[in-house]
Amino acid sequence: MTEPKKTTAKKKKTAKPKAKNKNLEIVGYKEEIKQLKDTALLSQANLINFKRRTLDDIQSNKIKIKTGIFTRFITTLDNLKLTLNSLPKDKQFKDWVKGMEIIIKNFEKSLNNEGLSEINPIKGDDFDPSKHESLSIENTNDSKLDGKISQTIKNGYSMESSIIRPAQVILSNYIKNNSQTGA
Repeated sequence: MTEPKKTTAKKKKTAKPKAKNKNLEIVGYKEEIKQLKDTALLSQANLINFKRRTLDDIQSNKIKIKTGIFTRFITTLDNLKLTLNSLPKDKQFKDWVKGMEIIIKNFEKSLNNEGLSEINPIKGDDFDPSKHESLSIENTNDSKLDGKISQTIKNGYSMESSIIRPAQVILSNYIKNNSQTGA
């Protein structure tokens, strides 16, 4: 009977290391699960960032393409306006002038519907270098007009928040009149 006691004692001794091994194995699995979850979260975040960057790139490319097309259409619109202004004012060209005005108006309306906005500053507007390009300076006796827009040479155009072409303007520069100072 002594022999069976020895085997049971051995079984008890070997049972403790197996439990420790199983606990270590469970801890290892838990660590592996944690790493896999972290990897999954990182992959998900990378995918979300990739989608966002891709959508941003697509939007940016759309704007670049639209800007290129609008630039060519603006040139065509300028040419149509020059043609209209160069037509004789005779009665015999009255229908031509009216037809050109309708064509220009419809063309401008179509461009506006696609997101193009006209920048058309008037005399006395503040000069904004982000929307206006100064071509020259014109002297004035009116101090209120100093640094303001005196005349618009060419209208500008914008799309959403970007300027496609700044309005070309002439600025006013106040010059004191010598007759007022008594000199």
